[in-house]
Amino acid sequence: MNKQGKNRKGITLRSIILSAFIIPPNAYFLINNHVYLSGLPTTISLFYNVIIILTVVIFINFGIKLIIPEGGLSRGELLTVYVMLSIASAMAGHDMLQTVVPALTHAFWYATPENDWQQLFWRYLPNWLTMEISDEITPYYLGDSSLYTSGRLYYWIMPTLWWTSFFTALIVTLVCLSIFFQDQWIRYERLSYPIVHLPTELTNSKNSLFSSRLMWTGFSISASLAILNGIHYLVPNFPIVPNRRYEIGALFLQKPWNAIGWTPIYVLPFAIGLAFFMPLDLSFSVWFFYWFWKGVRILGNAVGFYGLPRFPYADEQTTGAYIAIASFSAWGARHHLKQVFSLKTREYSWAILGFVAGFSFLTFWMMRAGMSVEIILAYLLIYFTIALAITRIRAELGPPTHEMYQSTPHNLLVLSIGTRRLGPRNLTVMSLLWGFNRGYRAHPMPHTLEGFKLADIAQIHRGKLAFAMILAAVIGTLSAYWAFIDMSYRNGAENNPGWGGFNDLQSWLYYPKPTNFIALLFIGIGVLITSALRFMRINFLWWTLHPAGFALTGSTWTVGWLWFSIFISWLVKLVLLKQGGIGAYRRAVPFFMGLLFGDYLIGGSWIIIRQIFNVNTYVFWR
Repeated sequence: MNKQGKNRKGITLRSIILSAFIIPPNAYFLINNHVYLSGLPTTISLFYNVIIILTVVIFINFGIKLIIPEGGLSRGELLTVYVMLSIASAMAGHDMLQTVVPALTHAFWYATPENDWQQLFWRYLPNWLTMEISDEITPYYLGDSSLYTSGRLYYWIMPTLWWTSFFTALIVTLVCLSIFFQDQWIRYERLSYPIVHLPTELTNSKNSLFSSRLMWTGFSISASLAILNGIHYLVPNFPIVPNRRYEIGALFLQKPWNAIGWTPIYVLPFAIGLAFFMPLDLSFSVWFFYWFWKGVRILGNAVGFYGLPRFPYADEQTTGAYIAIASFSAWGARHHLKQVFSLKTREYSWAILGFVAGFSFLTFWMMRAGMSVEIILAYLLIYFTIALAITRIRAELGPPTHEMYQSTPHNLLVLSIGTRRLGPRNLTVMSLLWGFNRGYRAHPMPHTLEGFKLADIAQIHRGKLAFAMILAAVIGTLSAYWAFIDMSYRNGAENNPGWGGFNDLQSWLYYPKPTNFIALLFIGIGVLITSALRFMRINFLWWTLHPAGFALTGSTWTVGWLWFSIFISWLVKLVLLKQGGIGAYRRAVPFFMGLLFGDYLIGGSWIIIRQIFNVNTYVFWR
């Protein structure tokens, strides 16, 4: 009996099979959201689609246990489902395959005599990764057709498998990189991993969140708002709660104040709940630096930095900030990393082997696509540096989002080397890779390390969980390709262009760019500011500004939706800690979990209703 109970704590075949069956319809839901830009779940750190699925599985599991006490899933199995679905959702996410798949055909379908793409770069596009114009591609763009003919399936299978091999190697490398740092961050530094608080409590049968009155109070507030606003969308005369209506940027029309730009005042219950688990200094830093960047733009407009059209070079400073955060994270773990690479344990030996194998395959794949070795190595080094920084921020601080729209390997290489020295072949392949470097909001690596944190909590076998993550990524990748291609043949792919990478490529080839020393200077400034913030944080206890806040707010789009909710959460948490201490904070935790849970469950349900019945519904996020 003890042996059986012990085995059921970890990875089981039934939990993997259950996850594998859920992943394809989950991918279809995510791709549909992308097509209609409605309630994008993978632009938030904690995916609401996964929380909804986990909740349904928990309630079904509860019913099974009432009938067959020994037949239900254990906590470890439930968390396995959560982790696998999170990884699969990340692979099918808004800044991952949702913007990769359209690139396979975009350069051919949208080529015109005016843009001259055929002469400009068609010859550099690998035919094993892209889809040239044929009789099979026209219905893909026009719709009212079906994927399921032998000719069309054959047409898509080769590039799909090649891209799947790339993303499999990528996730293997990211999982192994997470293994290198997991003990340092989980057991030695004991980082808080705020994003996993809700799934941890949802699956905790010993101290059930569902029995908390405060949780249900918070749940009722956010759920009521979602229900009322949802009814309003169906019955316009019904009252609405205007929680996301106000935007103050439009009030400032005169220089220099008009540089403030889009500045929404949105009250989002899920964001208030999620931000409550962030450390107080980070939630303060996020809204402070959000306004810091606004102030710098206003100042630049007032002073008249016309010679620097991209001032304050926020994307470049953000890039520098992430490089600094990754460097400090690696330096802080240097003693642990020595143990990792001393091969003292089998787990680390396998992780090193996996990392080398994955990295080698990525290099081979990119070489075969046409990139030169030195550019590949630089590209991957930048990518994994950014991945490490994002993962560290998520593990330590748990921000609701982490968007980095221009902080990408291809942008940094263009700024550093210039387009002439990179050459058209390297630039073309980098444009194909633009999709999974678009914004990093759905980056898979943070989910892998959060998975290992959950494994530590629920005593799940980490090696088996690593295998489950990789399997989830493979199934998720294939499911995303299937969902996107199937939906395009049904509805047409005209609304889903892979424009970003090829528009950049056209600009690079038409207007070659030299090394941008001003941009590199601002990257250096970002490194220096982040280093100074870290120095102050380490040496002065009263210092409250966190360097991650500086990094997270340089890109103001997604954080713009969230900043006011983060401010509200920070203010409430500050008052609680000042007036009632840590005890008051702990007593309030279920209430804020309820705010988050209710908004996710009811708000997300409206998105599901929209997909099933094809009607406009309330969108609680984006």
